[in-house]
Amino acid sequence: MIMETGKLAIDQSLFMMAFGRDVDYHDLAPQLIYLDRHTGDVMWLYESDEDAFLEVGLSAAENRGQRERIAAEPNRYLEIPGLDHDDHHQILKRFLRSDWTDDANRSSKAFEAYSGSIGGWKKSVNDEGAIHAFYEYQETRITELAEEFLAENGIVPNWK
Repeated sequence: MIMETGKLAIDQSLFMMAFGRDVDYHDLAPQLIYLDRHTGDVMWLYESDEDAFLEVGLSAAENRGQRERIAAEPNRYLEIPGLDHDDHHQILKRFLRSDWTDDANRSSKAFEAYSGSIGGWKKSVNDEGAIHAFYEYQETRITELAEEFLAENGIVPNWK
């Protein structure tokens, strides 16, 4: 719901799940995710009605109905694009260049452990603290990107 201040109440967990997903890997069946600009609701639907049923048991009629509702009021709904795999790599690279630690040796080892694979980095870095620091950094960075995306679309979130 739009608040008096012009902010839209949005469930932060649901929005971040949608915005921060790696569309190259998480979307086994093509999904469309929308933010309702009036209510702040996040809506998942599938491009294919058959996929909706096979993936999550959502009836084809319900999936089609949601898609038709969105098509009938396109200005009401904002598609949430998600991030691609390269975006996630850029976040890790940015983290590795950041001042996440004051220990130059630790920073260097974490940087050297990255060989182009996020999963490979997590396995080879051999530093649980670095991995936890990365997850914190990643969460903060994805929130920043999400808020930039919303601002570009005229929405100020009131996270709930």
